[in-house]
Parts: sequence; C-alpha cells; structure tokens
Amino acid sequence: MTKTTASAAGSWRELLGRDYGGATTVLAGGVAIYAINEFITMSLLPSAVADIGGERLYAWVTTVYLVSSVVAATTVGPVLTRFGPRWSYLGALLSFSAGSALCTLAPTMQLLLVGRVVQGLAGGLLAGLGYAVISAALPDRLWTRASAVVSAMWGIGTLIGPTTGGLFAQFG
Repeated sequence: MTKTTASAAGSWRELLGRDYGGATTVLAGGVAIYAINEFITMSLLPSAVADIGGERLYAWVTTVYLVSSVVAATTVGPVLTRFGPRWSYLGALLSFSAGSALCTLAPTMQLLLVGRVVQGLAGGLLAGLGYAVISAALPDRLWTRASAVVSAMWGIGTLIGPTTGGLFAQFG
C-alpha cells in the first residue's frame, strides 16, 4: 500500500488520535458495555441464585436480556432521528445504569428479571448506536477501521466479562 493510498484510507493513528479518539471510544464503549455485561452475568448468576433464589427462572435472565436488546436495536434509527447521537447515547447509558442498579439491589429473581429487561433495552440501543453512528461521527475514510474497533469489543467482552464476573462471584 502506498503512502497516498494509506492516507486516503485513514490510519489507526488518526482514528485513535486526538481528533477522533473520543468518538471512537464512545462508539466502541457502548458495544463493550453490552458484551461484557452478558458474560459477567453468566459468571455471576449461580451466586445470585444462591443468594436470592429463583432457580426455576434461571434461563430467563439471559432470555429477557437478549430479547429486549433485539427489540431495542430495531429502534436505533428512529431514536437517532428524534434525539440525535449525544442524547441517544446518554439516555441509553443512564437507562443501562438504572437497570444495573436494579439488578444489583434485586432481592428476588423477579425483580432481577425486570432489571435485565431494562439493561437489555438500553444495551441493545448502545450496541446498535455503536455501529449506526460511525458514519455520522467519523469521516468516511475511517469507517472500516472504526467498524473493526467496534466489532472487536465482542472479543474483549468474551475475555473481560467472565473473568470479572468470576472475580465478583469469588470475592464480592
């Protein structure tokens, strides 16, 4: 690849540098939050069931999260149109935080499931926004590399999620 071609395609340094590093972090961060949360939960769930009961609802913890995230992902376009990228991200992040707090404080499996629905709705938005906003936040020469960074967060989630969940289950 010649220097001119590399420059026209954008570089990793440009994507992760001062001008676009913040936007790239936000885009990738939403997907990372979604992915890590799924794997943390699977590692923590046996401990949670031991604490709050609800073994018969065990499978629903993942099911409601995934179903609600798929539903929310289908709304990314209209949400972006109505609220714009900044408020869409902030709303999804605040909602995800509220769902996480609800899950953390849930005294019953039923309340944990409500928290997982909230997390799933917000997480589906965060993950969808991570891909949908690339074209609005970055110049087209960086889209391919940005898509790679955002997609890499699924791999990061499979590494960090179970490890963190296991540590919380063991020591938390």
